[in-house]
Amino acid sequence: MTVGAGHSAAKDGAAKDTDGQADQGQAKPGRPGGRWGLTLLCLVVVFAGLACYDLIGLSGHYGSDDAATAASTSSASTKATPAGGRHGSASPSASAPAAPASVAPRKTAQGKAAAPVAHPLGVTSAAAFGPDGLSDGDNPGLASRIVDVSTDLAWYSEWYATPYFGNLKSGTGILLDMGETVNVSSVQLVLGTAPGADVQVRVGDSPYPSALTSVASAYDAGGTVRLTATAPTRGQYVLIWFTRLPPDSQGHYQVSLYSAVVNGTDGA
Repeated sequence: MTVGAGHSAAKDGAAKDTDGQADQGQAKPGRPGGRWGLTLLCLVVVFAGLACYDLIGLSGHYGSDDAATAASTSSASTKATPAGGRHGSASPSASAPAAPASVAPRKTAQGKAAAPVAHPLGVTSAAAFGPDGLSDGDNPGLASRIVDVSTDLAWYSEWYATPYFGNLKSGTGILLDMGETVNVSSVQLVLGTAPGADVQVRVGDSPYPSALTSVASAYDAGGTVRLTATAPTRGQYVLIWFTRLPPDSQGHYQVSLYSAVVNGTDGA
């Protein structure tokens, strides 16, 4: 009885050992499967991360290209057609400055065009002039000196015993032919340095004493003197007319005229 029980116990022990070994044999194949599953999961995560990285990189690359292309297009459109440039068909961008408008003529407060500004006028010729006109002027051969810019020489009158021509005549002077009708505003004269000359500016359309009207005058003049008309006067001829003479160094009376500049505007 005892032996049988021991045998049975031995069988049971052997059976347990067999079961244990069986259990151990069944557990071993399960471990490699778990590691492969974990490895596969890691690979999936890695591949998914790489795919996302590639997608982000490609997105950034295309975005940069698009930004560069847009910037290049904007720059090209700005430089291609400046305002008033060669490509007239292209319209300027909204931010581009508009082309300056043409400058309109100056106008007065009432909207009318402003009057032309006076300036030195050209003189065609100069001639000695006396009370009877061109026939009895003093020293006619010297008259052209006052319009000849190449010389500093002066036209000068005859000398007289008194400031009023020794009662021989009423005056003497130089007649300037402007070549056309002009508007005379003023005349600037350069006389000898000694003061004492009385002088008038006369303007008219004919070279005759009766056709010339006095528009400005100066008294006891010497050196540079400017005679300004009370209003611009039209005419082709300008007479520099002396009615009193300054003294000279010899105790006589004589006037010298170095230049005469007529200021005004072209007549029309």
